[in-house]
Amino acid sequence: MVVAGVVHLDLVRSAAEEAGVKLALVIAEPEGRNTAAAALAAAAMADDDEVLVLLPSDHLIQDEGRFVSAVETATAHARSGAIVTFGIPPTRPETGYGYIEAGEAMGDAFVVVSFKEKPDAAAVERMVADGRHYWNSGMFVATAETLLAEARRHCPDVLEPVQRSLGPVEDGLMKLGPEFLAAPGLPFDIAIMERTDRGLMVPLDVGWDDVGSYQALWEVSDKDGDGNVIRGDAVVVDSTGSLVVGTSRKVAVAGAENMVVVETPDAVLVVPREESQQVREVARRIQEP
Repeated sequence: MVVAGVVHLDLVRSAAEEAGVKLALVIAEPEGRNTAAAALAAAAMADDDEVLVLLPSDHLIQDEGRFVSAVETATAHARSGAIVTFGIPPTRPETGYGYIEAGEAMGDAFVVVSFKEKPDAAAVERMVADGRHYWNSGMFVATAETLLAEARRHCPDVLEPVQRSLGPVEDGLMKLGPEFLAAPGLPFDIAIMERTDRGLMVPLDVGWDDVGSYQALWEVSDKDGDGNVIRGDAVVVDSTGSLVVGTSRKVAVAGAENMVVVETPDAVLVVPREESQQVREVARRIQEP
């Protein structure tokens, strides 16, 4: 089951075909309303006792066998009514990720004590050192029944528009109606996970990374002898540690050190690699009238 924007349907189908995956259902959002609404749309279309594994599309998982084992562990807890997230042992003091504080052990899982969304550098240094904090993977496991019950308790303002927007399924596709747009754009973490008393965390050490930033993309990509990642039609001279992407025309970069340069038909981005989390703010300002 895939939840995606209606503008991405061709991409979803081509990616599934390339991966050899048969899609049971595609739920198309008229516009994005963040992950809580997307998760609840999926839960509303599932049987109550089905276990949903909520997986964002931009994550890298290198050890698939260990990941499947962790999902099986999480599934057992989910069948007992828990909402399980995966905590990634931090490998660096990353300020671009959220953090989970682990509490009491519950067998092979831990009670979730708190979430901390993108803390500052000093706080991150402390959390990485104390051994109790994990990166928040943004992946969750729960039954559809549990998700809907907790949504009725904690975020009915998200759930109700989602339920009203459900429509017929035709050829494996359901297009959510305009009622969906009334749902506030809340992340699943804030709408449900930070408020529930059913939260558990399973540690997950599988070579995970959130390839949702250009910094992360640079880290997981193959590099040339100078540490550059080059994609598309690009020429790079006397540069080190940089990510250069050309999508519609030739891009030339010289003398760059640890930079991100991304060219698209609509805009060109130039930013220090360690500041690449600012892309969202840049995009917001571009869209302002």
